[in-house]
Amino acid sequence: MKKRIENFYGFQKHLVRRLKQNWPVLFVFCITSCTIQNKINRDGYKSIPPKFSGKFYDQLDTLHVRYDNQIFTSSLIKKISNIDNVDYLKPIQIDIKDKELFLSYSDARSKRHVLKFYGKRYKNKFVFYTNYQTISFPIIFISKEMTRYSIYLPSDKEIIFEMYSVNEAALLFFGGDTSHSSDNKFKLLPNE
Repeated sequence: MKKRIENFYGFQKHLVRRLKQNWPVLFVFCITSCTIQNKINRDGYKSIPPKFSGKFYDQLDTLHVRYDNQIFTSSLIKKISNIDNVDYLKPIQIDIKDKELFLSYSDARSKRHVLKFYGKRYKNKFVFYTNYQTISFPIIFISKEMTRYSIYLPSDKEIIFEMYSVNEAALLFFGGDTSHSSDNKFKLLPNE
């Protein structure tokens, strides 16, 4: 047993010595592995006016079909509102007034729904959150769950909703996360 402990301490000293010698390589590896590689340049997009109004048609996309013929679908309004019976034959109305976003749509029973979000304006985008939860016990446990939407206007005739979702947690010094993003691009309808 004493021999195993001595071997373990010898291995530990060897490992610490190797880490001290190669710390710059490990540091650079950790930094580059966590950076975004294919960032889209959105500097040329138009700035969203203080009072913006428009209409667009949402679309229902098929995600996948399971072996038992169950079909899973997704759309922008379905993701934001978590309602399945959206009427896709009627356009979605979007209104941005200062720091408030209003999305109006109809369901299959012709009932009108209005979603209101508070957001923030940046250089050429409007950002709002549909989910933002954090739990923090410093050093011991930290958890963050967030879904953020950014609205861009590439031109007068198009609108982009960029969704970014992240789930991350850390217990002591060990952590992990998952994240994903998606874009929904729509053509704006001409004003009537």
